[in-house]
Amino acid sequence: MTVRAIGNATIEKVEEICGAGFKPGRMFPKFNQDAFDAQKHWMVPDHVEAGSDRLVGSVHTWIVKTGRHTILIDTCLGNHKDRHNPGWNRLNTPFMERLNACGCKPESVDFVMCTHLHVDHVGWNTKLENGRWVPTFPNAKYLFAKREYA
Repeated sequence: MTVRAIGNATIEKVEEICGAGFKPGRMFPKFNQDAFDAQKHWMVPDHVEAGSDRLVGSVHTWIVKTGRHTILIDTCLGNHKDRHNPGWNRLNTPFMERLNACGCKPESVDFVMCTHLHVDHVGWNTKLENGRWVPTFPNAKYLFAKREYA
């Protein structure tokens, strides 16, 4: 993992999953296939899957460590959850192991910042433990925009 420093803070990306997802027309209503095709030479394979035109995307968190706090920005999809997207349904990823490998223990997280409340951004807010959903980051305060929460 690459750790970036900004002043006294560090920022590290921790990926849950990465791969080809959906075609661009699903996200961009005015999508132009000809303009897209003209740019594929630099987009394949890192940003577009060859042959399918599906966009390659990453579901990840950012760990921000300051001298005083550990902050997670978004918490990905989460394991064991029922999702309508077949590629996201009932995941069992090593995401928590990846967090731990970065020195980010769940109990050390002070804040979880949820940029918005879509399933791929809030999934690890809870985890399945002994048949119950419990907070993954038990000591964290959760930050949401008022509009999102409403």
